[in-house]
Amino acid sequence: MANEHKTYELVVQPREITGKQSKQLRREDLVPGVVYGNEVKAESIQVLHRELDRVYLHAGSNTLVDLKIGDTATPRKVFIHNVQRNPVSHNLTHVDFMVVNLLEEITTTVQLVLTGESPAVKNGDGVLLQALDHIQIRALPSDILPLIEVDTSVLDDLDKTIHVSDLAVPGNVTVLTSGDELVAKVTALRAEPEEEVEADEAAAEIAEGAEEGAGGPEEES
Repeated sequence: MANEHKTYELVVQPREITGKQSKQLRREDLVPGVVYGNEVKAESIQVLHRELDRVYLHAGSNTLVDLKIGDTATPRKVFIHNVQRNPVSHNLTHVDFMVVNLLEEITTTVQLVLTGESPAVKNGDGVLLQALDHIQIRALPSDILPLIEVDTSVLDDLDKTIHVSDLAVPGNVTVLTSGDELVAKVTALRAEPEEEVEADEAAAEIAEGAEEGAGGPEEES
């Protein structure tokens, strides 16, 4: 289970350009955004695209970031709460930073990542099915998990399943998703029944005989 708590630092600048004029910022490799959250007044900011992309690549949405508004400002603990991208270029076009209180629990979702190799899949008995890729949790901001790894090596036959209740989650994290929810299982490969094969062969023979009969000479009347 991944539970690293590395903190990343990001420096942004106050933003005066708003609305449709924000296109000008993007042409200058700047991403417009907003900072809001726990007992803070919402503030418009701008950040270098390459810096935001670098931090977001590693931090994602569930790792704390030390955000400075201006080079000399005191860092604020934030999550990169939401990002928007250009549908064609996939470049970041807007970002929301959410300031958090480290002493108050928050509710969020965490990605489930399958790891290991299922013996049942390796043996060719079936294929691995992931039924759930996120769960909802509640924890202090510093205890939020970047992701939860799910070891599929326990799926050694077709009767085995992994449910939310089977996940290894620290005691300081409350799982809100029902423990009965299915996370992963091995589904049997569909084998074609012999009866279907025989029926198909018989139907093919009948069709072939009909074609031969239709192609013969007509009787004279």
